[in-house]
Formats: sequence, structure tokens, C-alpha cells
Amino acid sequence: MGLKTVWKKKAEKPVRARGKVCLFCVCSLLAFGSKKLKSQDISATRFFNIDYQTLGSPSQLVPRQGGLIPANTYEPNHLIKAELKFPVKLRGKTRIFGELQYNNEYIFGVYSPIDDDGVDPIKLHQSSFSFIVSHKFSNGYSILGKFGLENSSDRFWSSDHNSVSLNNSFLVQKENTNGKFGLGASCGLNYLGNMSFVPLILYQRKLPRNWELDLLLPAKVLAIKNLSNSSRFLMGVKGSTGNYYLSGLAMDNLSGLNYRRLNANAIVGYEKLITPLVGIGVEAGATLPLQSGLYRQEQRWQQVHNFGQKVDPYFNFKIFFAIPK
Repeated sequence: MGLKTVWKKKAEKPVRARGKVCLFCVCSLLAFGSKKLKSQDISATRFFNIDYQTLGSPSQLVPRQGGLIPANTYEPNHLIKAELKFPVKLRGKTRIFGELQYNNEYIFGVYSPIDDDGVDPIKLHQSSFSFIVSHKFSNGYSILGKFGLENSSDRFWSSDHNSVSLNNSFLVQKENTNGKFGLGASCGLNYLGNMSFVPLILYQRKLPRNWELDLLLPAKVLAIKNLSNSSRFLMGVKGSTGNYYLSGLAMDNLSGLNYRRLNANAIVGYEKLITPLVGIGVEAGATLPLQSGLYRQEQRWQQVHNFGQKVDPYFNFKIFFAIPK
């Protein structure tokens, strides 16, 4: 979801320049947290994450000649996700962070009788840059906003206006000794003029025996058990979405369509800091694709192909770097 816009200027940044920027961001965050490296806090802010997760397996495939055929083998879609946060303004009541994110998603929904295995993955890319702004008031209230530019397609970077969107969300929240409560929204307008509006509800509360509730509806509902300062157990449901424009790299008859998915993942997981900065986590459970298919974007989304809906195993392995509080 988001605000679609025309992106006419091609962004061609040298690989070395991007590497130097990322290295500078990591070094800045390490320097910021260097005075506090002796403490461990599993709930600390994470400035770098990398995840590998499965997204379920299509039950119907799209052959190159068109139509639909049933999938005879289990071939799970998967997602590799990397995210880096870096400080822009840290002092005062207003704080600003930048965020770079890259998703590499593989969809095994295209059937080709020419290949030995028969099934070709659609390789999808999502790159985004966002600013996260927070402002604290003296009465416990605060405002949190995220404003970002996103490029999502079957190309690493596409200048097509169908691939680019502006994503905006905000929360007004109240914090006390037992947790937080907040209300907000995620808003968008695509290039055809269609409006989107999703309300957000935040609820975080500390419970007896080191339990916590962490709700951000409709994105997640989690119960967390803090085992120690460096480890925790979690269970609940998390949502996951994806929307990518297809230019026809995988198949000519896919050109101009969008791959869209909406997953609900029921999970149990475990996270642990192995050093004050570095942590690992694992999640397992089941994923239900509420929406998985190819769509044509006109005045309203029109489904062209449905990859099928079935419950599949879910797995997620992650590595993260945190800033000790």
C-alpha cells in the first residue's frame, strides 16, 4: 500500500558508493553504542537485520503458454530481507533515523516444460529508503511517523512509474510504566488516483512473570516471555505483504501485471543476544496465504491468476545487531 508516483529519473548509484555509505552507517551506530556495550538488552533497538523466511508453496502454476495447472511438488516461496537503520538526529525531543531496506523474493509459480525441473522462480526485488521521525511531549505522549520511497518489481531497479510508491504511516501514542497505547494509520494514493487507508492500533503491556503483550493491529499479535536480559520466547501471529510490478522478465504474458500476496503467519520463536550487539532468532509455525496471485491494476485490482491458498509450514531464521540501551 502506498502513494504511487511517477519516477522519471534513473537512479544508478555505483556499488562502491553504496558500500561506503552502508559502512559509514554501521560505524556511526557502533560508535553511538560503544559506551554501553557491557550491558545486554534483548528489547533494544535493532539497527541491522537480515532474515530468511519461507512464504508457502503455490498450489496452482502458470504455464508459459497460459492457463493454470496444479502443482505436483512442494516448492516453497522464500524471502531474503535486509534492513539497516542509521541516525540522522539523536538529540532533543525530536529524533530522526534513516532506514535502507532490500527484499529479494522468489515465487515458484511459473511452469516451463522446457526446463528439467519444470518450475521457474519469479525473482522479485524491493528496495526502499525511509525516514523515521519521533517527537516526545512532556506529558508522556509522542508522535511516530515513517515516510519512505519504495521500488518493487522483477528488476533490481526499475524506472517504470508502476514500480515506485511512497509509503506513509504515523502513530500517536501514550507511554506509561506498564506499556504503550497508540492510534494511527497507513495512507496511500496510487498513480491512478485510488485511495487507500488502513487504521493502526498499537498496544504494548507488561504482564506478571516477565510476560508482555505486543500488538500492532492488523500487522501482529505477539505474546513475549522474557527469559533473561539476553533471551526471550515469543508466540502469536504476524502479517506479511508484498506487491511487485512485473515487466515480463519471467514470461512475456506477465508483462504489466502485479504479483500481490498477503500472508498470516502463526509462529513460535526464540531470540537470543550472543554478544551485547549481535543476536540470532528462529521462528517456526504455519503460514496461510490469504492472497497470492497475479493482478492487473486498473481502477480496481483485477485478479488474473490465483496461485492457490493452502496452509504450509513456516520458517524464519534471522541475525540482528542491536544498540544497548
